[in-house]
Amino acid sequence: MNKLITTVYKNSPVWFQNLIISGYGYLIYKKRYGRLYREKLTEFLSRDYTSLEFEKQRQFSEFVRFLDFTVQNSKFYKKLYSDIDLSKISSVDDISILPVVTKELLRANIDEVYTISEKEGIASYTGGTTGKALKVLFTKEDYQIRMAYLDAFKKRLGIDPFKVKKATFSGRSLIYKKNTKIFWRYNFIYKQRLYSTFHISETNMPYYLEDLNVFKPEVLNGFVSAIFELAGYIKRHNITLKFQPQAIFTTSETLLPMHRELIEEVFGCKVYDQYASAEGAPFITECASGNLHYNLDTGIIETDENDNMIVTSFTTKGTPLIRYNIGDQIIFKEGVCPCGSSHPLVASIKGRKVDYLLSSNKLKISLSHLADVIKGNPNSVIKMQFIQDEVESLKVLLVVDRNSYCKDHEEKIMTELRYRFGANMQIELQLVEDIPKESSGKYSLIKNNLKN
Repeated sequence: MNKLITTVYKNSPVWFQNLIISGYGYLIYKKRYGRLYREKLTEFLSRDYTSLEFEKQRQFSEFVRFLDFTVQNSKFYKKLYSDIDLSKISSVDDISILPVVTKELLRANIDEVYTISEKEGIASYTGGTTGKALKVLFTKEDYQIRMAYLDAFKKRLGIDPFKVKKATFSGRSLIYKKNTKIFWRYNFIYKQRLYSTFHISETNMPYYLEDLNVFKPEVLNGFVSAIFELAGYIKRHNITLKFQPQAIFTTSETLLPMHRELIEEVFGCKVYDQYASAEGAPFITECASGNLHYNLDTGIIETDENDNMIVTSFTTKGTPLIRYNIGDQIIFKEGVCPCGSSHPLVASIKGRKVDYLLSSNKLKISLSHLADVIKGNPNSVIKMQFIQDEVESLKVLLVVDRNSYCKDHEEKIMTELRYRFGANMQIELQLVEDIPKESSGKYSLIKNNLKN
């Protein structure tokens, strides 16, 4: 929204804010769901993904077209490949003759990377975890193709995005008035209630649940941390929901087994995970059999010796990504999926630097390791956050039920932390009233402030 509309929005009553959001939603709808979207949705739904050989052939054909477009239209890549004989690329494996593009290299040369102007395309922003913003531009065509791919993924799971009522938890700035009890707004165009993740807290949770019980969403989607926090509150207080979603779609954050287990238990439906990125990475989507698949028809994903993802995405013509080190890590696994898709299986998508801490002997303590600590916490612990500013020390913020939290609980937590971080680690447990969200609206379990 432009500055004038934002100013009007901030000073308007809730009912008028809903109208503004719906009007903005209509403009977004026109950008996302045009003729090309409808054509591609039909195409994606009719595709037979059972032949790996065919999928690899299609992937290579898409790559050749994308590479040719990029060299012809991006000054940055034309210069980068000026000394490379591109005719030597005869298979996807030959992509390794091209240099890897780092995030800093992309950011430093972004104006020459673009193939379109901002007026011609659709802007997307990334960089929340690094603190350095990066603006990427999508062509309107690629934007519609990506939306069609996402919606085809959901339709194959039995969810029609246009027919279901959706509760969305993301980092949009929606609420500006203080002392309010209405922490959501409604997009009539998309049958979507937008819930603020910035205001989720023990105090405000009853208002969220009361509205959810009235709205009765058929689908929940958005940040893992927000939906997990909501599920935790429901379980702690033995609340009975007056609705049961058909499915929950998580994105933007790492979905751990502990997240999936609690969310599915509380809401009584399946959680489906998917990975893309604000930059426009190739899609990784979860099938009906519960496996993650690297979708070969959307791009190429390579890994280096540290499991870092090097991505090439076919739907990034506005800001081409070729052999781009996106900063995430991935682990593939062998096997054939019962769903019938030949697309490679993914065991896990691991995090970045911010998703691990270091022990006293400098071993990495990942999000998964800390999940085991949290899962075994006493019921008195509502929320926690791990902050590391120096290798030798760790600060742990705890939001607890002070009526039941006791010395024994503190000792149990310390024992689990000592086991993982070592006896020499200086560990400080700090009781706080709440843990603030990040500027993105996400709640960070880990804050790694160590210098590289």
